[in-house]
Amino acid sequence: MGASPPHPGNRRLFRMMNGITTKWASFHALTWPERRTLLAAIGWLPLFSLGLRVLGPRRFQVWLQRDNPPIGSKVSLDDIVRIATLVNIAARQAPVPATCLTRSLLLGWVLRRRGVANQLRIGVRLTQGALDAHAWVEYAGIPINDRPDVGEQFAPFAEVLLPGAFQSP
Repeated sequence: MGASPPHPGNRRLFRMMNGITTKWASFHALTWPERRTLLAAIGWLPLFSLGLRVLGPRRFQVWLQRDNPPIGSKVSLDDIVRIATLVNIAARQAPVPATCLTRSLLLGWVLRRRGVANQLRIGVRLTQGALDAHAWVEYAGIPINDRPDVGEQFAPFAEVLLPGAFQSP
């Protein structure tokens, strides 16, 4: 006597539980500092999203840069890339959708708090006649929270954007 196929609702529940188990195993594999960074990023992303909406990009970026610690930390490039990866993971798991600008502002802020100089880059491209914009963070000219060729896919503004660049004419 053959087994009856699982009910479609049961398959969906199984996939969901399998996803939770996989996520838990991935989280458990992180070191304690990585877990702390990931959880902090998940918590900060909704606040950064709200800050962008309430204050606007220019004022929010100025507010984020008000208390910059001295630059010159001894954080390795591997650690910087790991922090960027954790912020990207947090952006996928956050309770609110995180835009590229939101996650890039958060990453830049986290790195500055650790004494790491970085640059917010914003680029544009035309896709089927529509203008697309994208934000990412660079460290020493290297994109750290996006693909290495992001600067080729999106034409970055020639200069690092200062907060005043967000004002309209």
